[in-house]
Amino acid sequence: MVDMADARQPAWAGRIKKQLEKAKAKDSDLEISGAHSHKYELRRPVSREKMEAFERKYGFCLPEEYRDFLLFAGDGGAGPYFGVYSLDEVERELGSERSYCPQKEPVIYPEMSEEAWEELISSDEEGKKERAAAFDTERKAGAAANPGGEDEEEGCRPYAGILPIGSQGCTLMTGLVISGAYQGRVVYFDLDRCGAPFFVQEEGFLGWYERWLKELLAGYDVDFYGMHLGGSAKELMERYERTEDIKEKAVIVESCYKFHSLPAKLKTYYKKACRRETDAGLCTKLIKMLAHFHTEGLAGEIDRLWEYGAYGEAISVITYEGTWEVKEKWLEQIFEKLPQLTGEAFQDACYTVKALKDHPAVEAGRLRESLLRTDLCRNDRIVLFYCIEELRDREAVADWFLAYLSKERDVHMLLCAVRAMAGVKDEGLMRQYVTLLDQYRTHEDAKRDYEGSQKVLKNGSRFGCSRPAGQLVNNLLAAFDHFGKPWYEGWRVLMSDESWEKWKGQQGFL
Repeated sequence: MVDMADARQPAWAGRIKKQLEKAKAKDSDLEISGAHSHKYELRRPVSREKMEAFERKYGFCLPEEYRDFLLFAGDGGAGPYFGVYSLDEVERELGSERSYCPQKEPVIYPEMSEEAWEELISSDEEGKKERAAAFDTERKAGAAANPGGEDEEEGCRPYAGILPIGSQGCTLMTGLVISGAYQGRVVYFDLDRCGAPFFVQEEGFLGWYERWLKELLAGYDVDFYGMHLGGSAKELMERYERTEDIKEKAVIVESCYKFHSLPAKLKTYYKKACRRETDAGLCTKLIKMLAHFHTEGLAGEIDRLWEYGAYGEAISVITYEGTWEVKEKWLEQIFEKLPQLTGEAFQDACYTVKALKDHPAVEAGRLRESLLRTDLCRNDRIVLFYCIEELRDREAVADWFLAYLSKERDVHMLLCAVRAMAGVKDEGLMRQYVTLLDQYRTHEDAKRDYEGSQKVLKNGSRFGCSRPAGQLVNNLLAAFDHFGKPWYEGWRVLMSDESWEKWKGQQGFL
């Protein structure tokens, strides 16, 4: 532990501050998850007096690395996820959540099985019921209530000995083991107790904190920081090569997801490893990881992935590597699984269907079930619209789009939907398009795009529509062939109240 009488700043504290400056410069727009909260800034270090008062109040000493961090680097601030708590924030958290009993001996440990965890929280729930019944009996007998007493504290068993030091969002927390065999270890846990806690690999707080900075500056994905092993892609490969332990190999493979790309040499290595491994679970993880990085030469593994139930990864291989013949072979299986897919897997399936747009079995009507789904995210639906735009028989889903256009308020989603139905001549749709034109022709962005469309540049060209509302209006006008005029003249008709009303009357839309 650093001598408290020594006023000089430890070398590691200065190093951390310099790394934070680099991180702030690298992520100047605060785009990395959690950065908007801490902004890569540390608070002023806590005073020695305040630290000692905190320890006296709660009856324990903080782990030395964390204690020194607060004293020499900063009293919380920048850190993984939403940052590191200050001592005041730690106190507030302790006061607001009855699951904490930092003075007691910890009962959780690394690699705790889900079965052991369920047994622990079940016994805690039973204990709570017994204590509640005893308390109710005492209350009825006139005994004084003891809301903060020892008996109630016993109900906090699962997170005994854990100090909350940061939030990861919602009920997910970062904690520090206060005592016992794992003192000083950083642990991730859920206040809702949904799953066993997770211990990060580092033995102390500073190792965990500095690895975050190192991986952040290296450009790794830190959204799930600490859940993966440390080390570069090359170092992880070398570690894989040295071990024969299946479980360790699986963890190494999972850790590769923190990289945004995988070097070709490593793709080749893991492909060879996949062929020689005999454990089905490990093989699945290897193929999934390689598919995630769009590795070539995996077409022969599609059958294995499908057999293992790794449909998303199989479809990824089919989408990005499969030839026409491969895509055609798996087309019906993709249609069969499509209602179960979401996210990248769903989007990749749509891209494969789009690539086979000229296949006799592919038509828009087969995607009606997907259009009716309510569990698709915004990006899923955008890709679905993008796919339908290229397919035959879009008239078969015109009624769905008519209902959708009448309810949607997101301009970008409306634009995607209108593009999906481009060229379809349906009376109901055309009337809905007129309603949308009435609504968006007065939108500020549409007005600005209209003004640009009327200006002629030196080379004779004109400004196109660059704003979402302007693009939506232009696509709606395209459905009417811009009233049989050049696009910029069609805009003039629309933006003139008199001309627009006259056109609607002539076309029977009044």
